[in-house]
Amino acid sequence: MELKSYMDAASGLLNLPVAAEWQPGTLRFLGLAADMAALLESVPLDDAELVQAAVFRLPDEGGSDV
Repeated sequence: MELKSYMDAASGLLNLPVAAEWQPGTLRFLGLAADMAALLESVPLDDAELVQAAVFRLPDEGGSDV
């Protein structure tokens, strides 16, 4: 992926200009994020083995915590 092109396109779509002095750091972050995403995508996942996280629900007004 051409990170500079991505940064320019994304900043234009969001109407969020990236100042010239911020561009080196922004490009470095985008590169690191792309590397992290590639690492995560390289790990095989079996949908049958995915465990859903517990969901916290407030107790109803009757005092039941179910």
